[in-house]
Amino acid sequence: MKMKKIIFSTALVLLLTSACEKWIDPSLNIDPNNPTDLAMAQLLAPVEANLAYIVGGELARWDCVWMQHIAGIQSQSAENDIYTITEADVTNAWSWNLYSPGMVNLRYILEKAVSKNSPHYGGVAKILMAYHLGVTTDHWGDIPYTDALKGVEGNFKPSYDTQEQIYNTIFTLLNEAISDLNASESVFSPDFEDLIYAGDLSKWEMTAYALKARYSLHLAKRKGNQAYTDALAAVSNSYTSNDDDFKFVFGSAYNNSNPIYQSEQERPGYYTASATYMDMLAATNDPRKEVYFDGTVGSKPGEPNADAAVIGAAYASSESPVYLMSYAELKFIEAEARYKLNAADPLAVVACNEGLKASLEREGVFGDGTWFNANKVTSGNISLEKIMTQKYLSSFLQIESWTDWRRTGYPVLQLATGAVINEIPRRLPYCDEERLYNGENMPTGITVTTRIWWDAN
Repeated sequence: MKMKKIIFSTALVLLLTSACEKWIDPSLNIDPNNPTDLAMAQLLAPVEANLAYIVGGELARWDCVWMQHIAGIQSQSAENDIYTITEADVTNAWSWNLYSPGMVNLRYILEKAVSKNSPHYGGVAKILMAYHLGVTTDHWGDIPYTDALKGVEGNFKPSYDTQEQIYNTIFTLLNEAISDLNASESVFSPDFEDLIYAGDLSKWEMTAYALKARYSLHLAKRKGNQAYTDALAAVSNSYTSNDDDFKFVFGSAYNNSNPIYQSEQERPGYYTASATYMDMLAATNDPRKEVYFDGTVGSKPGEPNADAAVIGAAYASSESPVYLMSYAELKFIEAEARYKLNAADPLAVVACNEGLKASLEREGVFGDGTWFNANKVTSGNISLEKIMTQKYLSSFLQIESWTDWRRTGYPVLQLATGAVINEIPRRLPYCDEERLYNGENMPTGITVTTRIWWDAN
């Protein structure tokens, strides 16, 4: 009997052991919240949304306060109004938006696009990577890239590329993107998961050219007339109407909503109209004033006014779009480039007025054209200041205004009352995580008034 029990027990163990693979699902030990692989389609929409969220949110709240579109009147926003910003303030934008998940996920898409023979996806990802790099370098100057995004390989201390190197990378990415988008074969191509253009590759190609025009113009202090010539060459292949705008439209659900809307819900009363912007709009009875703001009073920089107008619903509702690049901006780029190459070029007038018209139409206030006809530029009064002023008034809550001001000095802005420094900031401080964990590579001796490479005197 004892022997039979031993034989039976041994047989049972063998039976259970041999059957394990048949009845135990090996995927039980795989955490579904930490997948080891993702499709490109699963990453594209989150990358787009994250980019729009940081560009239209935190960065816009700093840049556009300094550019006096809006005013910060409470707590931290009031400190930003007088140019107080610390290395801890920018950590979220640097570490947890632009680099991760932004550029980290884009690197993954780019690698997938190669392995899956899908250049159309690669082209879109290269445009988005170029945009991330442009935003990051225009705010901080020298940044990690060539040696970055390699945490999985154990590299947590990347060296920094110079801003000149980053700009070369931006143009390389955009040129490669144009080629990729025109590839005759692509196993996978973006479709409905592309929340910006729904897979329309022709619009992505126009965006690549639009960004080439923008970033060429940024180099005017470094390259002179060549920068304007390069910008015009790109303009000719880019947007033709407001329908082509590179914008992200947010959703009605709170966690999918516009970042300004979320800011207003969580910290009501922190931001109002700036008196600078309001007064410029009011001076000509500009019809966009009623779109940008709910009210007519502005808060002077550094002088908080709780009675000032709040941001209008067109820009501060849950589903308000964030403009990443627009037809209106493109026409002002063209106007500036043509004017700088030849102040008498009649096409500079045409382009400037087309930019103004596009802005008015985008905001739904062109009407019968009466205001436009009374305020458009002419060959007799066009100037760089007029071009840049019209671009400024057409770029509400767009961070490009800060770049334009640094490049051209327009519009002329007065220092905030009670300013903690003697000039408006020209860059952001590097974040505290870089100092703590990559300090040996991070540039030193930098303040918020130190000029970045393309902003040289």
